[in-house]
Amino acid sequence: MNILIVDDYAENFYFLEALLKGNGHAVRSAVNGAEALEMLRAAEIDLIISDILMPVMDGFQLCRKVKTDEALRDIPFVIYTSEYTSSQDEAFAAQIGADRFILKPCEPDLFMEAIQDVIDAARRLNVASKAEPLPDEVMFRVHNERLVKKLEQKILELEKEVQARSE
Repeated sequence: MNILIVDDYAENFYFLEALLKGNGHAVRSAVNGAEALEMLRAAEIDLIISDILMPVMDGFQLCRKVKTDEALRDIPFVIYTSEYTSSQDEAFAAQIGADRFILKPCEPDLFMEAIQDVIDAARRLNVASKAEPLPDEVMFRVHNERLVKKLEQKILELEKEVQARSE
């Protein structure tokens, strides 16, 4: 199976690459959603595993573009993240078409079990999730709300760190 990993941290890619190749899969990589879209149009990809927080185009935007593109929408899409970890984030991912939402770090055996479940489901149905995509205005509003919340959390963390260092 040809798997595309989309993540801007090399360490994350190398871990997934070793795990997936060790289980017999071919692996390609992209550092953001825009690069991933180019690769998806140029090569046959059977599964996408994407982080969310990346430069240029994040994982939510990538998932939305894949699931609304007739040529790509049947490719199973897994979100693998440590930054977006609330139930609202997971629900949003499902609304835009993600087939699975996995939190980092994940035990290798559990990760491969989840990936195999997604692969098996796609084979059984012969297609990935066919959820109706959210209207653009709803998707952009919810996406922006999720980003603002994450930025607010990061600012609070940085303020606490600055305060702790100045004491």
